[in-house]
Amino acid sequence: MKRLIRITVTIAAYGIVVACSSASAGVTKLPTTIVNDGPSTVEPRLPTIEPQPTLSVGSPAEEDAFLDQLAEDTWTYLTWAASNHLPWSWRSTAISGGDYANPAEIGLYALSWLAAYDLRRPWSPSWAETETEVGAILDQLRAWQTGSQSQQPNGPNAYQNSVFYQWYWISWIPPVVGAGTGDRLVPSVDNAWLAVSLIVTREYAEANGQLGLAQKADAILSDMDFTVWYHYDTHRFNWGAVENPQGGTQADYYSNENRIINFVARALGQLDTQEYQLSLQALVQAPSTYDRGTPDPDDDIIVERVAWDGSYFTYAAPALFIREPPTTYGANTLAPATLSQIAYAQDQGYVAWGLSDAFDVDDGGYVQQGAPPAPSGTPETQPGLVSPHVSTLALIAPYASAAITNLHVLSDTFPNLYDSTYGFHDSVLADPGNAKYGHVSARFTTLAQAWVFLALANYQTGFIWNYLYRDLGVWRAHIEMYGGSFTYLPLFLKTHS
Repeated sequence: MKRLIRITVTIAAYGIVVACSSASAGVTKLPTTIVNDGPSTVEPRLPTIEPQPTLSVGSPAEEDAFLDQLAEDTWTYLTWAASNHLPWSWRSTAISGGDYANPAEIGLYALSWLAAYDLRRPWSPSWAETETEVGAILDQLRAWQTGSQSQQPNGPNAYQNSVFYQWYWISWIPPVVGAGTGDRLVPSVDNAWLAVSLIVTREYAEANGQLGLAQKADAILSDMDFTVWYHYDTHRFNWGAVENPQGGTQADYYSNENRIINFVARALGQLDTQEYQLSLQALVQAPSTYDRGTPDPDDDIIVERVAWDGSYFTYAAPALFIREPPTTYGANTLAPATLSQIAYAQDQGYVAWGLSDAFDVDDGGYVQQGAPPAPSGTPETQPGLVSPHVSTLALIAPYASAAITNLHVLSDTFPNLYDSTYGFHDSVLADPGNAKYGHVSARFTTLAQAWVFLALANYQTGFIWNYLYRDLGVWRAHIEMYGGSFTYLPLFLKTHS
């Protein structure tokens, strides 16, 4: 397996040491051994930065306690922002609203219950609580999907008894799809996030002898058809439109979050080997460079497969599921994309790094945020808007020490960003030159909080990867995506028991 060279570089603006020993640093050894293909032709580049004193952020025990507290507070939010066993898309202590959810949020929320139980912390839910909540979520999804729920005031609650709509109003009893035109969009990527969450749920339940939950998750998966979004002529998936999966634009960049759709479709056996390869080849996989504007070209950072807008979650969120950090994608795309985030924030004079789509500060709307390189041009809608979820997603990249330090910087510099009960608000304005410097978003969001929580679980135990890769279809999809071979103990035990 190709491993990254050990490197150390001090980031001047934050006084932190970025240390990389391997792409899987900080993660418990998994029972799945992945042997990947050889090195890419493009190696990750590190910026040249003048050394500054290193910021000490605590002993390993103190760091564990810090992350555990973040996990506990984030879990408190997730259980607070729920109705009828389903998550609010966002919730706030200052403004009202947010009591609706989409398929991605629902899948990640269910998975968070399993991760919380699996962590076995003093604050973790009991199995009885976990089974009740996850079972109720699966029952609700199945009722929507099959049409067995008689309450359908806005029409069927699922598209053709298969996949799910964009927005469900969860405070209704029972919850139903919304009445607005946009509520009935048929979103491919949100259904993919739901499906991959359901695969983990099924495999976790099966591995732990909970066959009832496993069967419920499998029934939903069996009726989800991702080919409704697929074009066999262009080999691309559509994003989806109102009552029309074939509407909207076609997903086209590899490093946008849409690669999770290709992965799920193959894992479920809905694309064969050849079509899967064609679907991956049809995505834009071009390198791009963050030019730092210095005379030394070694200061520049090359991202091998650039995302369209440079938003960090598009690189990293799929890697919560697809075990990409040890692959050449991890070395040549995920790692330099993380470095670009750090370097760009330093170059702009921001107090912290972490540019990813989020709600704007105060009561602002949802905005696009990213760091260069980005073919879309200027990637920031609100310069200096920083999201804490970036740092937790970066824990699974090879820069965990930098990510943990950045979380400390955010919580220490902006005390109003971290709520003592619910964890991090969605964003903060970290540009000292902006009149709203230090303002925070009024919202917490389920999507960001679930990313935070699940990234912490993956960092500490490998939770998602351990269970997702029990599935033969996932194993096959990974091999065909990144090459190499598996020594696959969980699958061997599963198929030979």
